Amino acid sequence: MFGKISRLASLFRIFGFHAFHLIINPLLGRAIWILLNGRRVWLNFDSATYYHLIHSTDKVMALVDAVPLGLKGAIIDGGANHGIFSLLASQKFPQSKIFAIEPYHKMLPVLKKNVAGTQVEIVEKALAAEDGEVVFYTAPSSDQVGSVIKDNVEEFTAKGAAIVESRVPAISLKSFVKQQDIERIAVLKLDVQGLEFAILEHADEVLAITDCLLLEVVLIERTSLDLLEKARKFFPYHKILNPLPYGADIIFSKTPL
Repeated sequence: MFGKISRLASLFRIFGFHAFHLIINPLLGRAIWILLNGRRVWLNFDSATYYHLIHSTDKVMALVDAVPLGLKGAIIDGGANHGIFSLLASQKFPQSKIFAIEPYHKMLPVLKKNVAGTQVEIVEKALAAEDGEVVFYTAPSSDQVGSVIKDNVEEFTAKGAAIVESRVPAISLKSFVKQQDIERIAVLKLDVQGLEFAILEHADEVLAITDCLLLEVVLIERTSLDLLEKARKFFPYHKILNPLPYGADIIFSKTPL
């Protein structure tokens, strides 16, 4: 009970009177949205939506704010989810081509709605270590939790609940860059629930043409140290964003931040 009251208080603290919309509309079976930089951002509603509204929206805004102005090249949003990062990046870098890569079919309608009318191109695939097809796991209680690593979904799944499995097309980062004929990457953002190192392990050619790398580093992941070592090999500068007890979002850069 106390947790629910605390959550409601946080919604009103962050969103003011708009919190009434966020609370009432789901009860009426209506869609919900928040306002970011003067634009409506639509959200899938499930058991984790309020948590992400309170804890994740500001984190994504901080990621975009941390990227230096003036960068040239494509922007790749790996694990685009609702498309908030892609949308904000499109506003900050209106001349850049942005690719929002998202494989989960339940996320795609709201992602398309959120980036409509921008320069964002949606890629309905999963980034993975190799081209082909992968099993994508999702928690039955939340569209927010999805990964090709089953263990990373199980920890967010209630005991006894069945994890949902589906097969989705996959592409490696190296193949994607070649396919799109990308010569320079301004920003590569990866939030792929533990698959970051597998994606980057054999992508040296891609990292060599990338100016900024944005990663969610979770210290309890087995590959977290390998991931940090790989990033530091190509990016001499870094800044910790959104620190948590178990990790942080980190921006890596080839120029001082």
